Amino acid sequence: MIDPDISPDFVWHAEDARIAAQLVDREATPQAIRFFARHHRHLSDYGYWFLLGSLWVSYSGWSDLALWRRLLCSDRPHRDTSLMKPSEMQVFRALPETLTVYRAHRPSETDWIAYTLDRRVAERLATERRGPIRTYQVAKTDVVALFLRRGEQEVLVLDPRSAAPVPAHG
Repeated sequence: MIDPDISPDFVWHAEDARIAAQLVDREATPQAIRFFARHHRHLSDYGYWFLLGSLWVSYSGWSDLALWRRLLCSDRPHRDTSLMKPSEMQVFRALPETLTVYRAHRPSETDWIAYTLDRRVAERLATERRGPIRTYQVAKTDVVALFLRRGEQEVLVLDPRSAAPVPAHG
């Protein structure tokens, strides 16, 4: 049976499979995204977006955000329908035009691209990171992806200036 949560853009390509197998050897490490960056030109458009999204979900901690931004800004077609799973795309489309998002910041953090729609997730991450939670408003048009994997309701916004801080209520 075919998994119903696979993009309609999926078409099997031998080179995608070869590179994916090599990425598995580097999974959950910073080497994975660097390997991807060196070999992405050989991927199909679907393979590019699918593997990039899978890499983000697998490991994005303490990453080179400039590299992620460059890769996520690719002009390859089908970003929305291949980066996100169909179920994530369905939830994304149903979101309001302005989103309230949360960021559990690390101490001394000056750059980031990931937020969560779930305050409880931000609270858990703030405990792990020992940093503050900040609330932002962001236009849905500034969101590159919504990932529901890992139970985080994670949204990626490539330019932190497009997320407007919401003042804390005292």
